[in-house]
Amino acid sequence: MSLIDRFRGFYVTLGEGFKSPTTVQYPKEHRDMGHRFRGLPVLVTDVTTGEEKCTACGLCATACPNNVISMTSEPHATKGRHPVTYTIQAPRCLFCGLCVESCPVKAIQMSHVFELATTDRNNLLYDKEKLLELGRGIYDEIEQTESGAWLEVTRFPEEAVTR
Repeated sequence: MSLIDRFRGFYVTLGEGFKSPTTVQYPKEHRDMGHRFRGLPVLVTDVTTGEEKCTACGLCATACPNNVISMTSEPHATKGRHPVTYTIQAPRCLFCGLCVESCPVKAIQMSHVFELATTDRNNLLYDKEKLLELGRGIYDEIEQTESGAWLEVTRFPEEAVTR
């Protein structure tokens, strides 16, 4: 190792020492989530009607590699079917997003919920009501990009504050 290489290394180290820290005081401050961050899968309601979007087709449960999603359904007057019970077992979830991709009506979305620590495993079994509450405020909209192409974008509640 030559002397020039050592001085280059010292220069890099010295330069990093004068940069501002990237540390975040976690419980009080939160880092910005990337738009494509995959947290807990949640159920989404329709923005115009306020009803759940799920038609109980069961494709999300079929696509799940760990059988995390379970549901029972019954006939519905306007949609054909709707879920009576819908359960996600968070400890077994891989957060892969296959359930989201398989849903034909986009009734399930990956949220930005990642703080799942608890002392009781039963708190990590999310039923339909909890999933709908966590999914409240998530909606899809179509916007035009700078190149002129139209793109469907999923909006999250925390983005509404910053927009």
